[in-house]
Amino acid sequence: MKESVGDTINVGGQSHITEDFLLPYIFRPMLGLVFGFLQYVLLRRHLPRMGWWIIGTTLSWSLGLIGSRVLYSTVDVTLDQSVIWIEVLLTALIGGSMGLAQWLVLRQRVPRSAWWIIANLIGWGVVGWGAATVTTRMVILAVSIILVPGIVTGVTLWWLLDRLPQYQDSGMNPPPSNTLEVTT
Repeated sequence: MKESVGDTINVGGQSHITEDFLLPYIFRPMLGLVFGFLQYVLLRRHLPRMGWWIIGTTLSWSLGLIGSRVLYSTVDVTLDQSVIWIEVLLTALIGGSMGLAQWLVLRQRVPRSAWWIIANLIGWGVVGWGAATVTTRMVILAVSIILVPGIVTGVTLWWLLDRLPQYQDSGMNPPPSNTLEVTT
């Protein structure tokens, strides 16, 4: 993936690290932490004890970024058209690794949770396509990174959680009763 920040610059024949060199190595893992935490906040209402969700999301996001960066550096890209597909595949790899780690948390508690991996692959693959085609429009890229995976995975998660029983012996609170109890 092309870097928008964090690189080296050649000045007078010498390579110097730019002041934002470490930004991708700090900012991008923090994005995984933020994604995991925000999803955890939404999930904990339906599924208690989901703390591993945050850890799994952060680690898998970081490993997916590292893996995609290593793969991208080994690929010889000479055609502009092939860059788009490589970006899509590598971004889908990041989403797929995150979806796989999150599925490990979901699989014991949510039926058909394997759909979660597919939703992440699709959502993040679309982001990869957007990143490869509109990289000059950073606002569109930022919005697509936030919205597209969120919409795809949000709809999938709603569909999965909608099929859960209202009350499980897993520690969830029973649903509120519709009758008013009067005690004297």
